[in-house]
Amino acid sequence: MPSPLKSAAATAFHHAGGLAAVRWLNRQGLRILMYHRFSDRAALARQCAHIRKYYQPVSMAIVSEWLHAGRSLPPYALAVTVDDGYSDFQEAGYPVFAEYGIPVTVFLVTDFLDGKSWLWFDRVVYAFGQAKVSEASIEMPGGNVLHFKLDSAASCRAAGRRLADLAVALSPANRRELVGELPRLLKAEMPQQAPPEYGPLSWDAVRLLAASGVEFGAHTKTHPILSALTDPEELREEIAGSKARIEAELDRPVLHFCYPNGKMRDIGPAAEEAVRAAGMRTAVTAEPGLNQIDQDAFLLRRIGADPSHQEMYFARSLAGL
Repeated sequence: MPSPLKSAAATAFHHAGGLAAVRWLNRQGLRILMYHRFSDRAALARQCAHIRKYYQPVSMAIVSEWLHAGRSLPPYALAVTVDDGYSDFQEAGYPVFAEYGIPVTVFLVTDFLDGKSWLWFDRVVYAFGQAKVSEASIEMPGGNVLHFKLDSAASCRAAGRRLADLAVALSPANRRELVGELPRLLKAEMPQQAPPEYGPLSWDAVRLLAASGVEFGAHTKTHPILSALTDPEELREEIAGSKARIEAELDRPVLHFCYPNGKMRDIGPAAEEAVRAAGMRTAVTAEPGLNQIDQDAFLLRRIGADPSHQEMYFARSLAGL
């Protein structure tokens, strides 16, 4: 988030008409927003009102037609996507998007919805939140030892987020081992199923939302870092398997994919090829920026969005700053 000085400068820039000028200069670029969690419906409503005032919402189906069939997009086109498939989308996200008539595509982690596992980074944060020790030393693969002070709720949250960020770079096997060891190291009790605050949509909810116009895409089975997968069959199963699982529940094609973590280093050529081979029509990354007509349909850029973002920050991000 911007510093107070930068925020003041941004406000002055906005009132001088600068933001409107940037928005106009970028009017032909496609914005794809990337949401994850929802709790503050009023804040989301303010963002949706901003979208409706300045942009033209389009679905990912229309984006696909623009990229593959030469369909024109309106100026100021904007698509909304939501990653992972948490239950709070149904409770606090979808009602607001629906009220403002904004189409949404939700990317599902299918083992998460099947109750086979909850998302590994949530398990890390939750374990630290349940820690029964005041400090912990955790040895990472490679021998580096991390030391954490866990003397407050804030320090536990910060420690969990730090370790989750560092664990992204680990191999799938090393990450599973690390996450599996955390309850013992932290003396934390971990439920088998995700607690409600980390819970997924049910398949019944997915079908209900699909019937209401929400589009669903695949986000792998277990949310691995795809570039770290060395077994071609495992890579194929994560991508094509998640697509097939959603299609079995919805009885309709799944044509859009979302790369876990989504930076170029997390994707890799093999994953991109597996997405194409699975029959997808688009794939989105977490690389920031706007998309032009010559953008690779399987490496689409997105703009990070969250209801907690300051209104000026949100407006600047969407304008293309």
